[in-house]
Order: sequence, then structure tokens, then C-alpha cells
Amino acid sequence: MRLRLFFLLLLVQQATSANEIKFGKVSKEEVAAKQHTTYPEAEAAILHKKEWVRYNYQSETGWSQIREVHFRIKIYNKEGFDWATLQVPLYVSSSDREDIGSVKGYTFNLENGKVVSQKLKKDGVFIEEVNKYRNKASITMPEVREGSVLDIEYKITSPMFWHIDEFRLQYDIPVDQAEAQLNIPEYFIFKQYSRGTQPISVKQSKENRSLHVTYRSSDGSGWSAKSTHKTGSLDFFENVYNIGVSNIPALLDEKYTSNIDNFRASMKFELASTRFPNSPYKNYSLTWEDVAKSIYDYDDFGNELNRENYFEDEVDQLISGLSTDTEKAIAIFQHVKSKMNWDGYTGVGCSQGVRKAYKEGVGNVAEINLMLTAMFRYAGLEANPVLVSTRSHGIPIFPTRNGFNYVVAGLQTQNDFMLFDATDKNALPDVLPMRALNWFGRLIRDDGSSSQVNLMPKTKSLDAIMMVVDLNEDGSIKGKYRQQYTANNAFVFRNNYTSGSEDSYLDELEKKYVDLEISNFDLKNAKDLYKPVVQSYEFEKEVGYENIGGKIYLSPLFHLTTRENPFKMEKREYPIDYGYPWQDKYIISINIPEGYAVESIPEPIAVALPENLGQFRFNISATHNVISASVETALNSPIIPAHYYADLKEFYRHIIEKESEKIILAKS
Repeated sequence: MRLRLFFLLLLVQQATSANEIKFGKVSKEEVAAKQHTTYPEAEAAILHKKEWVRYNYQSETGWSQIREVHFRIKIYNKEGFDWATLQVPLYVSSSDREDIGSVKGYTFNLENGKVVSQKLKKDGVFIEEVNKYRNKASITMPEVREGSVLDIEYKITSPMFWHIDEFRLQYDIPVDQAEAQLNIPEYFIFKQYSRGTQPISVKQSKENRSLHVTYRSSDGSGWSAKSTHKTGSLDFFENVYNIGVSNIPALLDEKYTSNIDNFRASMKFELASTRFPNSPYKNYSLTWEDVAKSIYDYDDFGNELNRENYFEDEVDQLISGLSTDTEKAIAIFQHVKSKMNWDGYTGVGCSQGVRKAYKEGVGNVAEINLMLTAMFRYAGLEANPVLVSTRSHGIPIFPTRNGFNYVVAGLQTQNDFMLFDATDKNALPDVLPMRALNWFGRLIRDDGSSSQVNLMPKTKSLDAIMMVVDLNEDGSIKGKYRQQYTANNAFVFRNNYTSGSEDSYLDELEKKYVDLEISNFDLKNAKDLYKPVVQSYEFEKEVGYENIGGKIYLSPLFHLTTRENPFKMEKREYPIDYGYPWQDKYIISINIPEGYAVESIPEPIAVALPENLGQFRFNISATHNVISASVETALNSPIIPAHYYADLKEFYRHIIEKESEKIILAKS
């Protein structure tokens, strides 16, 4: 019985050893595979990912963090070649920086039935500065072909021991296996948070650890004292976390997604408290109210917000003679927008300070919008800063000081609450740049209290088109076009239009609508932000309809027809985010050519999404020699929950089918 048990244990050990993936050791089967077994459409896959985070201590520098990472990536086809370069972020603070080292890599290919390897060289590793807060290491593997297997290993050393970077467990390619191990000394207590819908295994245990520490000691006293180096041991236990996932599908991005990383399977560890020997217990756990108050107490936030003497005279002149709060707010807002230029940096703290930024006319987002808030307050308005996490920064899932990276101004009037962002010249009250439209922000007051603020616009943005079309006998069309934009639609148009010349804008418009020739273009209110943008032009198109057997077949919307469903996945596990509610209204008049009459026109239709989330209405009629079409599509909510994805996909199917139906004209 003992002998049988021995052999059973030996078999288990052999199986465990066989499943262990070692760097630089790949199988012929891995290299020879032509496609992924579970996801045959995959362009590449992560066969294995392993991370190990541990802590080190030195008496001169204190605690540091080491992260070792191993990737094994399979390239199935040319579309997967982007995965031949691995991007590694490296964080930088005012006095500390992360460093990457011990970078090793091999590319494995199959040649004449044998596995051959190509070693990563030094010139395949490149480090560049992204901005003053982040560097980036690029690891580019050599000799990558269809079928290659890449083995990459590196180590990051970080003095920022309090911050553990998020463990990403899902990518835009499948992940066969991913695991992470954290060895955290007992002195640091971290909270765990997970994202995504995929199952994640987390196991916790304890292990004893001993560190050999070198320190200085003084022998004697006074002038005869000597300093010597001594060694000792630091004994403690570690909390060990083992995280694992397997067979994780690719997380595919699709239209109308705010930030796909919000929904990616991952684990985050946030420092909650510290408990060092002979030191008091320190709690870092925060509520959102704690976060708001701590940010307000920053010298480069609250102190900067309270400065006034650099703008007093100018604001006095601006509001002189104005009676209402709204008039004063708009005058101040326009002044800050015209005087200040955003340097492109986000963050909730001032870099150079509001006084210097105002003098030089350039500042980061905090400097511009804190000075705006301060000016509102100086004018007697009830204004407070509103903390925001930008769309690229993600939706904060737990209270942390790093959860916000942007700030706007909130203004309470007698009848309304409005948001202002002076970093963009084309912004309006309650019309924020898309980067700031990220669900909820947090308003903070002088007394340290705070409250949640809905950042999403309440008013629908309109896109209204009126078009008159004449049909020519040769199959061409000509017509007149007038389009009006309001609110966020107008904001987006103005930014796009002013990013280039009028000629380049018209070239893009003609390309968008394929062979459309535009003339007599006119644009109104491009700079008058408080009025709708109105563009109008005349157009011609050589092929505007089909003439088959003496009958004319045409789409009632012509080049405005919706031809493709933006939603293609079978199911979607994250919400649809349009950014703001919107309404498209098309009114089209078609002049029937002489000698023709209507044989058939599409039937009217009305389609609605559940819970009044949106509607589509299509009406068409013919009177004498004119066909009139009225088409309206509206999404009443900026965010559609994921469980309505099938309904929304079906909604667009109705739109495409109805707009594609033909009007048929026959000779009378």
C-alpha cells in the first residue's frame, strides 16, 4: 500500500512538473499550431502570463517593490504582428521612478521541422519619455513570422512600494493561462478589487520570511565615536496571494465604448493601512468624502483655489453692469477661455500655480478651472470644483486619491446647476469636452463636504437636415442641403472644422459621401457658440439612382442612408456609451421628374427601445410631383445598459432595412 502511494505521489509530481512553463522552453506543438483551439479566429494568443510581485528592504532607501513578468505569446497570422512589440509603462513621480531590467526574450520558429530560436538583442529594447509622469519601455522581438512563439521576461524595480499596478488578466486576444503571485509583508494591508465578468481565482496564505539587513551603528560617544556597518535579520510573515485565470476570451472593443479597460478582467490591490513595529497604526482606507477632502487640502489645490489678488481688477470690469448670475458666469467663462491656453496636462493639482499660469496664459486643467471657480466665487456666485475621472483614465471603482485626474467648475444658480470647462475654446456651459463626460464626478466644498454630480448632459444634441433633391434623366441628382447642429453636436463639429482648412473639410465631406460634388458652401455661427451651427451647400452626384427597365429605383435618404450596423458581436457584457443623448431629424423632399409617377413607396414604421431609451420613426408620402420623407432617430439616454444590447442591435437592423427600401417610379 505504501509503495502504491509512493508511485501515486510521484505521478502527481511529474504531472505538476510537466505543466510548469519555464522561460525559454517551448514545445514543437506550440510553434506548429496554425490556429487557436478554442478561438480559431484569433490573430494571436497569450499562451501563458506570469507575474510575481515581492518586496525588498534596504536600510538606506527603505522598502521597494520588484515585479517579475513572463509572457509567452503565439502569433497565428500577420494581423497579430502588433504583438511582436510589448509596451511596458514605467511610472515617474517628482523624486522617484520605476526602472526596467533583466529583459530577456526569444522568438521561436519552425524551420525544416525543427524549432529554432532567435535571441532578443539590446537594440530591441527602447525606453522613451511619454510625459513628465510616465516613461514607456518598448520590447520588439526579432524574426517574427506567422506561427512564431515569443517568450519575453523582464523585471521592474519600483521605489513606490505603496502602489501595486493593476494585474491585467484579459486582452484583445485570448489568454490561455494567466497567474500572479504577490508576497506582501505583514506591515502593509491591501484591499482587493476586481473588474470584469470573468471568474478569477484568488487564494491567500501566509509564509515566514527573513531579510538580512545592513545598518550603521555608532560605537562610543563624542569625538571618539566610530560608525560601523552591522548586519541583522528582519523576521516577519508575508500574506501570499495567488491569482489565476484560464481560457479567457478576447475582450473586443466596439463602437460606443467609453474605455474598454473599465470592463477588462483584472485585479487591483489598494493600500488600506500600514502597521510597522514600534509605530502607530496608520489607516489609508478612504471614502469618496475622504478622497475629496484630502484633495482639497493639497497645497496645489485648495490654496490655489483661494488666491484672488491676481485677477480682481479684471473681474470687476467684466461683471460691471451685469445683473444676473448667468450673465456674470458667462462673461467670466468667456474671459478665461479667451485668455488661457490648455497645455494638454490633466491632474487635480496645479503645476506652476494659478498666478503664474494666468500671467503667462498657459496652464494645466487644474490651473485653468480652479482660477475659473475662484473668479466665480469672487463675483459672488455659488461655485465649487468638481473632480472628474476622464474617459481614458477610466471609471474609479473604489475610493482612492488616484481615482480622479481632472477638475471642472460647478455653478449653482437659483434654478439650475451647470458645469464649466474652460480648457476648450468651443466649450459652453453644460457642454463639456468628450473626455470629461464620464458618468459621475464629485463636487467638493470649502467645509470638506462633497456630493456626487452627474456629468452626463441632460439635453439632447440635435442634428437636423433639410434636403431638396432633383432627379435628372441621366441618373444623376442635384440638390440643396442645410444642416443644423446644437449642444454637443455643435461642439464636436466646431472642433473638427477648426482643426483644418475649409478645403480639407470639404474634401473629407465629399469622400465620406462618395463622389459627391459640393458647391456654394456656407457656414453660419461657427464662432458664435451660443447659436446652433448651420452649414448649407449645393451638391451633385453622377450616380444617384438606378434606372432599370424604364423604372427609377432610389433610396429616399440617398447618401445619408444608414448602411451598416455598428453592433456586430453576438453579445456584449459592457454598456453602450454614446457620451450624450442625441436626436437626428431628416426632412427630405424629392422632385419627381416629368413623365413619372410613384409606383410604390416604403411603408411608415415606428420602432422604440425598452424604457423609452430611444425611438426610430420613418414616414414617407407623395403629393402630386413631390415625395416627402421624414426620418427621426433618437437615443434618449447617453448610456444603454448591456442587457439591452440585443434590443439595440435589432433597433439598428430596423433602421438599416427601412432606410434601404426603394422608392419606385414608373413612367406615367
